[in-house]
Amino acid sequence: MTLDSQVDAVNRFLGTTVGREKLCRLVQYFARFYAFYLYRQGATKETIQRWADLKQHIGNGRKFFRLLKPIEFVQTSVHTLTVKDEVMRLTTIIKHLGNALYYSSEVFVLTTAIGFYRPAGIDRITNFGQRCWFISLFASILSSLYKYRQLNTKAIQLAKVKRLQDGDKDSEITAQEKALSKQLRATSYQLLQDVVDIVIPSGNLGWLPVDEGVIGIAGMITAWMAMKTQWEKVNP
Repeated sequence: MTLDSQVDAVNRFLGTTVGREKLCRLVQYFARFYAFYLYRQGATKETIQRWADLKQHIGNGRKFFRLLKPIEFVQTSVHTLTVKDEVMRLTTIIKHLGNALYYSSEVFVLTTAIGFYRPAGIDRITNFGQRCWFISLFASILSSLYKYRQLNTKAIQLAKVKRLQDGDKDSEITAQEKALSKQLRATSYQLLQDVVDIVIPSGNLGWLPVDEGVIGIAGMITAWMAMKTQWEKVNP
């Protein structure tokens, strides 16, 4: 790959809202981790505050990217009503509605942070949003586990059919194997991302005994995973 094509690939990635937002997320959670690291190392308050402020400002900036996301999630939930599989339908609807409520609460967190409007009970609103984020991720984990089980069952059945053919090559079965393998990788990847991601709201709510450093690392990992997914999407 030439330098020019590499620059084009980066531009395609940064030309998307998702790409820029996930890059900001990576920097935000690095700042959260590094501020905690500096605190543990006994750095000066000014140095620690510089990184804490960076985390806060980038976090506020990311909220602007997501102002209208609740509309998208509600629309997706409505479309999901047509899914025949009851488990997939229920978990997907809960996931998207949870995200819609989480991002809606983030609007008030943002207006408070920038000094535009501070609603009464902002702490309760913030807590509610974190709970909705947790529920969304938990529903996504259940959905991925269920989907993985279904795909694994199909893979076993396909392997049995292949054995019955006594090693004869069948282009259709080969294509199905490749498709199943791709779906299994994607499902496993999403499951891993959600399992790591759920550490963040769990820690923020005090349900999981983790410090700011662990939350920062979890955020960096899932930000990188999301960036990788978006990169592959725009640079196939």
